[in-house]
Amino acid sequence: MDNFVTKLSAFYDSFTPSHAKIADHLMNSLDSCAFDTLEEISEKIGVSTTTVIRFSRALGYAGYSEMQKDIQSNIQNKVALPERLRNTLYTSDNQMLQDSFSNDIQNIQKTLEAQNDENLNKVVEKVTAARQVYVLGMRSSFAVAFYMASRLGEIKKGVRLIDSIGMLYPEEIVDATENDVCIAFMFPRYSKMTATAISWLKNQGVEIILFTSMNPLPVAGYGDIILPCAISSISYKNSYAAPMCLTNYLIAAIAKNNYDESKEVLAKTETILKQGYYLGL
Repeated sequence: MDNFVTKLSAFYDSFTPSHAKIADHLMNSLDSCAFDTLEEISEKIGVSTTTVIRFSRALGYAGYSEMQKDIQSNIQNKVALPERLRNTLYTSDNQMLQDSFSNDIQNIQKTLEAQNDENLNKVVEKVTAARQVYVLGMRSSFAVAFYMASRLGEIKKGVRLIDSIGMLYPEEIVDATENDVCIAFMFPRYSKMTATAISWLKNQGVEIILFTSMNPLPVAGYGDIILPCAISSISYKNSYAAPMCLTNYLIAAIAKNNYDESKEVLAKTETILKQGYYLGL
């Protein structure tokens, strides 16, 4: 039986509005939905029991009960970090090296193929025009967010990395307005703090550019522009080689599109660095 989440992704574009509503609710509440009765889930979503049954059949299940069993299986098969580590033990270091590089190359290729030129152009235009650009990523995603903020800050004014040191992140975003943009990195396992910050920013009219996994369905509602990235890894944690490559492209495209400001910011930065930042070797 195919994974429930995989099925949702495959069928999502063909869903009716009511079926899309059910899909969104299920993805955001898998843990609780796995044990809800048909009547309970219908009431929570605000649709009829018949609609839920038709939804399950549209996914290829015999009915709601069979779909719920697959949801329960999906939850049970979530692999904790220690188990992931045990599953990635290699007897040959050379084979690990080959597999690691091959995996990242495949991730980069899949990410390239998944991009939409229209979305990429929108990202470049919106970041260029933004009053301020907030860059957000928590835990492992913070590394990619820091890279994006450091590179973008070299060519554009008003770039602010939300680093949440000492839990200061509410104060870091309180002056956000509809003239701003947030670039957020949100990959499984999804950070609740990231989701909270994004939701608040969206309520202020901030446009959200969301880097996420190749299956964006669970968090699609958080982003206005979705940039899917392949993040599979031979190790126990996600690989961020592909998001880094996409970041490199966007920095180059924004610098080209925003040439005058990029040149100005770089020139001012250089005057600071010449005061003795580097060793001069």
